[in-house]
Amino acid sequence: MSGHGHEGRPDTPRTPRIVWEFGLRLLLLTDTHIGAAQTPPRHAAESDVDLLVDRDPRTGVPRLRATTLAGLLRHELVERTGGPGPARALLGSAAPAAGSGPGPGTSALDIDDGNAELPEGAGVTVRTGTRVDPETGAVRPGRTWQWEVLPAGTVFTVPMRLHVPGPEDEAGLLGLLILASAGLDGTGPGRHVGGRTGRGYGRMRAAHWNARRHDLAGERGWFAYHARTWEERWAEAAAPGGTAGGAADAADALTRCLDTVGPAPVAARARAVAAGHPDRRHRAELRLRLAVAEHPGPRASDAGAADPDGTGLRPGLLMIGDAPADGRLGEVDRAHRYRPAPAAPARSARPAADDGVDVDLVPVLGDTALFALVKRIGERLARDAAEHLGGDPARWRAWNASWWGSDAEESGPRPSPAFAQGGASRGAELPPSSVGLRPQPSRIRLRAAPAITGGAPLTTTRLTVDALFGDAVDGRLYTSDLHCGGSADVVLDVRDPDDAVRGMLALVVRELATVPFDTLGSGGGSGNGRLTATRASLTTVPGDGGPPHTVDVLEAVRHPDTEDGRTARRWLVALRARLGPDRPAAAGPSHSTASEEEPHR
Repeated sequence: MSGHGHEGRPDTPRTPRIVWEFGLRLLLLTDTHIGAAQTPPRHAAESDVDLLVDRDPRTGVPRLRATTLAGLLRHELVERTGGPGPARALLGSAAPAAGSGPGPGTSALDIDDGNAELPEGAGVTVRTGTRVDPETGAVRPGRTWQWEVLPAGTVFTVPMRLHVPGPEDEAGLLGLLILASAGLDGTGPGRHVGGRTGRGYGRMRAAHWNARRHDLAGERGWFAYHARTWEERWAEAAAPGGTAGGAADAADALTRCLDTVGPAPVAARARAVAAGHPDRRHRAELRLRLAVAEHPGPRASDAGAADPDGTGLRPGLLMIGDAPADGRLGEVDRAHRYRPAPAAPARSARPAADDGVDVDLVPVLGDTALFALVKRIGERLARDAAEHLGGDPARWRAWNASWWGSDAEESGPRPSPAFAQGGASRGAELPPSSVGLRPQPSRIRLRAAPAITGGAPLTTTRLTVDALFGDAVDGRLYTSDLHCGGSADVVLDVRDPDDAVRGMLALVVRELATVPFDTLGSGGGSGNGRLTATRASLTTVPGDGGPPHTVDVLEAVRHPDTEDGRTARRWLVALRARLGPDRPAAAGPSHSTASEEEPHR
């Protein structure tokens, strides 16, 4: 059953002195698609689904492969420590050392496949996926497919074993495991699993840890480990009597588990090892509060328009299309999208020691559609700025693709690695457009599909009007369940940001805070889908051990003479230098505030 090697089995030549057994319960916080390694053809699967989730071949239960989790832990260690050394010490290397016995390439951590436990009343659902054109916001013709999705609230039970050669190595390996598990806290950028993670899918957190320590040098410890069957080990890993991670730091939850089970000096030294590796990730996060509303016109403002939230905004309508719920199938044609989300602890009837897998259906602001909206605004701003400044079109397209991603269908040159990593500010030139195309992942990612709080559902009935005669068309009457008002908190994570991309994000915030030219979802032509930013802050983590720096972007937009406003103007200078022609940028004092805000017009 082990998907990451079988070194933990008693019949292998590996002879560790100490073995730690862990049971990890991973809770999915958003919808997740963990694809199968080989999707069977439709005639063999007897289904119209294009993308199936990975399942255990014996039981048919959805699973999380051990190699997938091992890869997530390895990436977390590499990014946090800035090198592959700690990851090799804990998880081995791809090329084992020569020789018949265990070598430097052997992993000290064995991981088994984790079987899924679906939340009560929910199952694997089949969704229709679409490819949204970022330039138009519409679905590209023919780019639809069906795929299976695991709902939020699904729990994977993952047994793990840490093999320690001797007592002198115990604290070091445990410290690396604590550091690798920090990406499973579910609060920061964290690790996402499965497909479409850049659109908010696959977010997870460690719900519980179980731990047992076996000293194989003693008879009691040897029999306690070797005299149990694999079925007993997996059942113990799934037992609920461990340390709850909750919304707290997963690494801290694991540390508390070590304090409970292991010797106190070992746990203390493991914490010291983890603390000795500062976080080397250079990242930024843009936090937005988007209201489903718009600024009222002068007449509506004078007449005292409805303003239930006290924000000066008029609630709007939103439709992210989905199939109606079972109870509304015969009453409406379309409905706004609802998605399962883990229930809040205060509203859940389960005890605090449980995994909290009860789920609520909540209205969402969208995932692919929301990301396409922000990407479309950012791309338009970059294009308009480059045209205004007289920059090379190939230059801004390559810069835009290095941040928002691209695929083989999108045109534009392939940027050099130095340019993609911000090397243009250090003199790296963009290669000619004849270099070719290469699909790129997005370095700006949606952390999760945001849930809408507040507002209310609204049922509307519409008809089609004949464009020639101006009367209703017979048989063209349809009813929709929309969502009216409310707001959602959106988080965009940016990897390796520079001042130019921060300037672009500041202009995106200004677009969303002033006049929403771009809309979300369907019905934009009739006034649906207007979003307005009511809060916006950009936090940059330098990655060199320094403190994070936060700028209130909305305050910078409204009051450019403040410290935040001056910081945002420096970002815009860097954006102009990146998108403009290849000539030295003018001195800072010669640029007025108005000229710095002009490129997006």
